[in-house]
Amino acid sequence: MKPRALLRPGQIAWLAEIGLDTHWLAARPEAGAETPAAADPAAARSQAPAQAGAAPAAAPGAETPPGVPPESRVSTHPGLARVRAPAGLAQPPAPAIKGAAPAECPDLAALDAAVSACSLCGRHAQRALAVPGAGRSGRPHYLIIGEQPGMEDDTSGRPFQGDQGRLLAAMLAAARLPHADSVYLTHVVKCRAVGGREPSAEDISACLPWLRRQIVLLRPHWILALGRVAAQAVIGTDLDLDALRGGPHRHVPEQGEPIPVWVTHQPSSLLVRSAWKAEAWRDLAGLAQAVQSV
Repeated sequence: MKPRALLRPGQIAWLAEIGLDTHWLAARPEAGAETPAAADPAAARSQAPAQAGAAPAAAPGAETPPGVPPESRVSTHPGLARVRAPAGLAQPPAPAIKGAAPAECPDLAALDAAVSACSLCGRHAQRALAVPGAGRSGRPHYLIIGEQPGMEDDTSGRPFQGDQGRLLAAMLAAARLPHADSVYLTHVVKCRAVGGREPSAEDISACLPWLRRQIVLLRPHWILALGRVAAQAVIGTDLDLDALRGGPHRHVPEQGEPIPVWVTHQPSSLLVRSAWKAEAWRDLAGLAQAVQSV
């Protein structure tokens, strides 16, 4: 089946490069609104503030991955993106009080600083950098929650870097989610353990208050939970992933109204189990329909 022209040729080639099948690009109706892929990569790069030690700019003609808003990404290599905090979070964070509780954080900047100073579990001694989160901070349409930082996340302090970030961006673009330029990215567990060990119950218990506070501060319209650990933590259940995939489920925050939750596979799983890509496509297509129906 020939893919329908939903994306530009360079982006179609980019999707094919990471192994996505043509059903990711086909069978979706044309949307009236522009997708994030329509954003001008050069303009996004020109607006990004220069930072000491920043990675070199992408080569001319390189595609900026879709699914991450221009103000929340910086190109580091053709086909790759580094998610950074938006302008409002790019300033030096509020001074952290060692041992500060999540409820004491009045905003995301203070929470980021407190997470970076956190030593509530043994992961703080194994991480390179804590990874609090990044993206659209002003009530994003989607809060996307993964399990734990990957290797590239650990060294950059930013979530969903490397192959899993590229695949996540491709998934969002291919599913044509409404408002896909309004995204905040984070993980349940904010620090990576040596060897990428799966989070223990103690790790999750230590980090969950930070995630709950993030949700209160962000007030997202939707939560997309990636993988079993994220789904169980957000929904508050011990059901397995097969029972939770799709939605809508519900997260009841400590403050505010309940938030609808959708569940699918985490990108790192799809990178090693390509047979699950069709399931992830169906999950995200269902989310797009649910968002459009509201």
